[in-house]
Amino acid sequence: MEIVEQQTEFSLDRSASHLLHRAQQFAAEQFEGLDGVDITLRQFAVLAAVREQEGCSQSELVKTTGIDRSTLADMVQRMEKNGLIERRQAKLDARAKSVHLTEGGRTSLESAMPMVQKADEAILSMLPKNRRRAFIGILGLLANVGDIGFDELDSPVDVKAKKKTNDAGKKKKKSKKDKKKKKEKD
Repeated sequence: MEIVEQQTEFSLDRSASHLLHRAQQFAAEQFEGLDGVDITLRQFAVLAAVREQEGCSQSELVKTTGIDRSTLADMVQRMEKNGLIERRQAKLDARAKSVHLTEGGRTSLESAMPMVQKADEAILSMLPKNRRRAFIGILGLLANVGDIGFDELDSPVDVKAKKKTNDAGKKKKKSKKDKKKKKEKD
Protein backbone atom coordinates (compact mmCIF):
# COMPACT_ATOMS: atom_id res chain seq x y z
CA MET A 1 0.00 0.00 0.00
CA GLU A 2 1.42 3.38 -1.03
CA ILE A 3 1.17 6.29 1.39
CA VAL A 4 0.30 9.53 -0.34
CA GLU A 5 1.53 12.67 1.35
CA GLN A 6 -1.18 15.27 1.69
CA GLN A 7 -0.17 18.69 0.47
CA THR A 8 -1.69 21.69 2.09
CA GLU A 9 -2.45 24.83 0.17
CA PHE A 10 0.07 27.61 0.61
CA SER A 11 -0.84 30.18 3.24
CA LEU A 12 1.18 33.20 4.33
CA ASP A 13 0.26 32.64 7.96
CA ARG A 14 2.08 29.27 7.80
CA SER A 15 5.05 30.34 5.65
CA ALA A 16 8.29 30.22 7.64
CA SER A 17 10.07 32.70 5.37
CA HIS A 18 7.19 35.17 5.44
CA LEU A 19 6.74 34.90 9.22
CA LEU A 20 10.47 35.38 9.81
CA HIS A 21 10.41 38.47 7.62
CA ARG A 22 7.45 39.87 9.57
CA ALA A 23 9.16 39.05 12.86
CA GLN A 24 12.29 40.87 11.67
CA GLN A 25 10.20 43.90 10.77
CA PHE A 26 8.66 43.87 14.23
CA ALA A 27 12.11 43.57 15.87
CA ALA A 28 13.46 46.50 13.82
CA GLU A 29 10.42 48.60 14.78
CA GLN A 30 11.11 47.92 18.48
CA PHE A 31 14.64 49.27 18.09
CA GLU A 32 13.71 52.23 15.91
CA GLY A 33 10.97 53.29 18.31
CA LEU A 34 13.44 53.89 21.13
CA ASP A 35 14.42 57.48 21.89
CA GLY A 36 18.04 58.40 22.40
CA VAL A 37 19.58 55.81 20.10
CA ASP A 38 22.05 57.55 17.79
CA ILE A 39 23.09 54.41 15.89
CA THR A 40 21.24 51.91 13.75
CA LEU A 41 20.54 48.32 14.79
CA ARG A 42 23.17 47.09 12.31
CA GLN A 43 25.73 49.59 13.63
CA PHE A 44 24.93 48.38 17.14
CA ALA A 45 25.61 44.80 16.00
CA VAL A 46 28.98 45.83 14.54
CA LEU A 47 29.97 47.75 17.68
CA ALA A 48 28.92 44.86 19.94
CA ALA A 49 30.84 42.37 17.76
CA VAL A 50 33.97 44.55 17.84
CA ARG A 51 33.68 44.85 21.63
CA GLU A 52 33.45 41.05 21.92
CA GLN A 53 36.37 40.52 19.50
CA GLU A 54 38.52 43.63 19.86
CA GLY A 55 41.00 43.76 16.97
CA CYS A 56 39.01 41.45 14.71
CA SER A 57 39.15 41.61 10.92
CA GLN A 58 36.30 42.73 8.70
CA SER A 59 35.98 39.11 7.53
CA GLU A 60 35.38 38.06 11.13
CA LEU A 61 32.76 40.82 11.45
CA VAL A 62 30.98 39.45 8.36
CA LYS A 63 30.78 36.02 10.02
CA THR A 64 29.71 37.39 13.41
CA THR A 65 27.10 39.91 12.26
CA GLY A 66 25.75 38.20 9.14
CA ILE A 67 26.10 41.46 7.20
CA ASP A 68 27.32 40.85 3.65
CA ARG A 69 30.90 41.78 2.83
CA SER A 70 30.29 44.83 0.62
CA THR A 71 27.64 46.33 2.94
CA LEU A 72 29.90 45.81 5.94
CA ALA A 73 32.85 47.44 4.15
CA ASP A 74 30.71 50.53 3.47
CA MET A 75 29.43 50.54 7.06
CA VAL A 76 32.91 50.24 8.54
CA GLN A 77 34.12 53.11 6.38
CA ARG A 78 31.21 55.35 7.49
CA MET A 79 31.52 54.29 11.13
CA GLU A 80 35.23 55.09 11.05
CA LYS A 81 34.49 58.49 9.51
CA ASN A 82 31.91 59.12 12.27
CA GLY A 83 34.45 58.24 14.98
CA LEU A 84 32.82 55.02 16.20
CA ILE A 85 35.58 52.61 15.20
CA GLU A 86 39.11 52.72 13.90
CA ARG A 87 41.06 50.40 11.67
CA ARG A 88 44.67 49.63 12.42
CA GLN A 89 47.35 47.58 10.74
CA ALA A 90 46.92 43.96 11.86
CA LYS A 91 49.82 42.64 13.91
CA LEU A 92 50.07 39.27 12.18
CA ASP A 93 49.22 40.23 8.60
CA ALA A 94 50.62 43.43 7.08
CA ARG A 95 47.91 43.36 4.38
CA ALA A 96 45.00 43.18 6.83
CA LYS A 97 43.37 45.75 9.07
CA SER A 98 42.04 45.10 12.56
CA VAL A 99 38.93 46.88 13.81
CA HIS A 100 38.81 48.59 17.21
CA LEU A 101 36.27 50.65 19.15
CA THR A 102 36.97 54.30 19.75
CA GLU A 103 35.83 56.09 22.90
CA GLY A 104 32.92 57.47 20.84
CA GLY A 105 32.01 53.96 19.71
CA ARG A 106 32.19 52.60 23.23
CA THR A 107 29.99 55.47 24.47
CA SER A 108 27.41 54.91 21.70
CA LEU A 109 27.36 51.19 22.40
CA GLU A 110 26.93 51.66 26.14
CA SER A 111 24.18 54.26 25.73
CA ALA A 112 22.31 52.04 23.25
CA MET A 113 22.66 48.85 25.32
CA PRO A 114 19.75 49.48 27.74
CA MET A 115 17.52 50.40 24.80
CA VAL A 116 18.44 47.26 22.88
CA GLN A 117 17.74 45.21 25.99
CA LYS A 118 14.37 46.97 26.29
CA ALA A 119 13.59 46.12 22.65
CA ASP A 120 14.61 42.48 23.27
CA GLU A 121 12.37 42.36 26.34
CA ALA A 122 9.45 43.74 24.30
CA ILE A 123 9.94 41.02 21.70
CA LEU A 124 10.33 38.20 24.23
CA SER A 125 7.39 39.43 26.31
CA MET A 126 5.12 38.39 23.46
CA LEU A 127 6.08 34.76 24.08
CA PRO A 128 5.14 32.54 27.00
CA LYS A 129 8.00 32.47 29.53
CA ASN A 130 8.50 28.74 29.10
CA ARG A 131 9.20 29.14 25.36
CA ARG A 132 11.63 32.07 25.34
CA ARG A 133 14.84 30.08 25.72
CA ALA A 134 13.77 27.67 23.00
CA PHE A 135 12.88 30.60 20.74
CA ILE A 136 16.35 32.15 21.16
CA GLY A 137 17.93 28.73 20.61
CA ILE A 138 15.97 28.19 17.39
CA LEU A 139 16.87 31.68 16.16
CA GLY A 140 20.51 30.85 16.85
CA LEU A 141 20.23 27.70 14.78
CA LEU A 142 18.57 29.57 11.92
CA ALA A 143 21.19 32.32 12.08
CA ASN A 144 23.88 29.63 12.04
CA VAL A 145 25.68 31.09 15.05
CA GLY A 146 26.61 27.69 16.35
CA ASP A 147 25.39 25.70 19.29
CA ILE A 148 23.89 28.04 21.86
CA GLY A 149 23.83 26.28 25.18
CA PHE A 150 20.74 26.96 27.26
CA ASP A 151 22.94 27.99 30.19
CA GLU A 152 24.07 30.94 28.06
CA LEU A 153 20.44 31.96 27.61
CA ASP A 154 19.53 32.02 31.28
CA SER A 155 19.15 35.33 33.01
CA PRO A 156 21.65 36.07 35.81
CA VAL A 157 18.88 35.33 38.32
CA ASP A 158 18.22 31.91 36.75
CA VAL A 159 21.95 31.11 36.76
CA LYS A 160 22.25 32.05 40.47
CA ALA A 161 19.22 29.91 41.33
CA LYS A 162 20.67 26.93 39.40
CA LYS A 163 24.04 27.38 41.12
CA LYS A 164 22.41 27.37 44.57
CA THR A 165 20.42 24.26 43.64
CA ASN A 166 23.53 22.52 42.30
CA ASP A 167 25.60 23.56 45.33
CA ALA A 168 22.89 22.27 47.68
CA GLY A 169 22.82 18.97 45.79
CA LYS A 170 26.60 18.67 46.05
CA LYS A 171 26.46 19.25 49.81
CA LYS A 172 23.86 16.52 50.20
CA LYS A 173 25.92 14.10 48.11
CA LYS A 174 29.02 14.97 50.06
CA SER A 175 27.31 14.43 53.38
CA LYS A 176 26.04 11.02 52.23
CA LYS A 177 29.58 10.09 51.16
CA ASP A 178 30.92 11.29 54.50
CA LYS A 179 28.34 9.20 56.37
CA LYS A 180 29.27 6.14 54.30
CA LYS A 181 32.98 6.65 55.00
CA LYS A 182 32.27 7.16 58.66
CA LYS A 183 30.31 3.87 58.80
CA GLU A 184 33.14 2.06 57.03
CA LYS A 185 35.65 3.37 59.61
CA ASP A 186 33.43 2.26 62.52
